[in-house]
Amino acid sequence: MADDTPTREAEDQTPPTTQAGFVAIVGRPNVGKSTLLNALIGTKIAIVSPRPQTTRNRILGVRTTGAVQAVYLDTPGIHRDRKNLNRFMVQEALASVDGVDCVLLVTEVDPRLLERAADGHPPGLHPDDAYVLQQVRSHLRAPKAAEQALVIVVNKVDLVRDRGRILPLLASWSDAGFDRIVPISAKNGVGVDRLVTEIHAALPTGPHLYPTETLTDRAERFIAEELIREQVFARCRQELPYAAAVVVERFTERAEAGDVVIEAVIHVERDGQKAILIGKRGSMIKAIGTAAREEIGRLLGCTVHLTLSVHVQEDWTRSPAARRRFGYE
Repeated sequence: MADDTPTREAEDQTPPTTQAGFVAIVGRPNVGKSTLLNALIGTKIAIVSPRPQTTRNRILGVRTTGAVQAVYLDTPGIHRDRKNLNRFMVQEALASVDGVDCVLLVTEVDPRLLERAADGHPPGLHPDDAYVLQQVRSHLRAPKAAEQALVIVVNKVDLVRDRGRILPLLASWSDAGFDRIVPISAKNGVGVDRLVTEIHAALPTGPHLYPTETLTDRAERFIAEELIREQVFARCRQELPYAAAVVVERFTERAEAGDVVIEAVIHVERDGQKAILIGKRGSMIKAIGTAAREEIGRLLGCTVHLTLSVHVQEDWTRSPAARRRFGYE
């Protein structure tokens, strides 16, 4: 009779158990969600800006570490304004929560709460964080909700020299019933490794969802549009960045030359905004194009030829048809 007992050699050839799952990154505007996504992925795929409400669409990023694959969903900031473009942004964020395996609720070290704690008063939760928490909980659907891990990520700890000062903020989340609280600096990488450990512990056993080399499901055309819009946010003031939408009209990879040719249009709502965006003798649009071209080239790993133009689409943020055209509906 044959001996069916596995040999040591056969045991060594058994494939490792794999894990894979979805992780939603949510929070109020301007707490560093996109910076955190880039830190978790290990490369820049989401644009960042010190201005709130920079992110408009859900951005998916994939990081495969050995047998574990985490699929991250960066989302627009959750806020109370539900008009026009803002309504689309909040819906994008809350829709990303449904059915994921782990939710990272990102907040930040808030100076006002630190001052309150320094005066001996319990800081409590920031009102906007409490609102985000309520909205997120309302979108965690049973029976999956019971299985979803909710991790509180306290970002921007690098802004506080004495780390002991943030302990009351962490205690406020603990008093609210949370035991997974991770202080980090997404900008400097502090605490990110510990956060990754928490994330991996929450992911279920199962096959990987994307090929190992995948970084995002977004097309290079979309990433190029976002990197151009990032430079509009970086260089233009007041309301202009919020009235800008970028559409890549041509994206041509030239294998023989080893480069990419991109033609893009920046749409704004007013003639005055167009004039500002172009600048004196074209100085502003040239600066935006130069910086965006460098960012896109860094991402694609090749030479990029970028041409920008500016068009006026009056009140496009208030028009459902225009928002659909620009991918925001």
